Amino acid sequence: VGRILFGLQVRRVPKPDQRERLDEAVALLGLGALLDRKPSQLSGGQQQRVALGRAVVARHRVLLMDEPLSNLDAMLRQEMRHELRALQRKLELTVLFVTHDQAEAMSMADRVVLMHEGRMVQAASPEILYARPASAFAARFVGTPPMNLLPLLRDGERVVIAATTTAVRAPRDAVSLGVRPEAVRIGEGDTAALVETLDYLGADTLALCRVGETRVAVRLPGAGGPAPGSRVTLGWAPADAHFFDMGGRRIDPPVAVPSSRSGVNR
Repeated sequence: VGRILFGLQVRRVPKPDQRERLDEAVALLGLGALLDRKPSQLSGGQQQRVALGRAVVARHRVLLMDEPLSNLDAMLRQEMRHELRALQRKLELTVLFVTHDQAEAMSMADRVVLMHEGRMVQAASPEILYARPASAFAARFVGTPPMNLLPLLRDGERVVIAATTTAVRAPRDAVSLGVRPEAVRIGEGDTAALVETLDYLGADTLALCRVGETRVAVRLPGAGGPAPGSRVTLGWAPADAHFFDMGGRRIDPPVAVPSSRSGVNR
């Protein structure tokens, strides 16, 4: 109880108000059976609930959480993610949540600010961060496995994937092509590849293929796939291709503008 009420005691909040706020936090977080325990007798998840209780009784509208789940085991971390998210919605709190775990960021956040070497790389919703990464760093950081990045070369008037003859329609100044593993299709397209390994993951299988000097991950549904050592072709839809310049910045292909004569009402 003392750990939960410490902030209120320091600010000399009247005791009746302290008790009212404590009862509210205990009911909300399910702490009733823990109030008589010492801190050393609490599990990691229970200690997190006590810390949240201290924030709840303070009735702050903005909370800063600095990697609060980093010391918990994987199962408890997943459980606490759901509990924190539900609590944030119930109390309508603004939470600044610092984490190095992309699964936490993607599953809990309304908006993600991705930092790299002290600089903001991208600020967007999890869906935009995954679907339209602003840089090669964001493309490789977000996603498990990360986005494939294939180097591009100019061959006369054509742009080809390095060490292949596969021509690509790429924006000017593009030096790399990105494509998510789930967007790559085996047996489609004309990019020659060598299957190196298959990693069975239960719901799907990850095929690691070699395209020139670049390893390309392909996510396949279920079990099985071409045997290691097989030579296959890879392809993907144009809409699934991402392009990046020499500095790693995203380049969007130019949008085709309809002819001014089309769609004219007569």
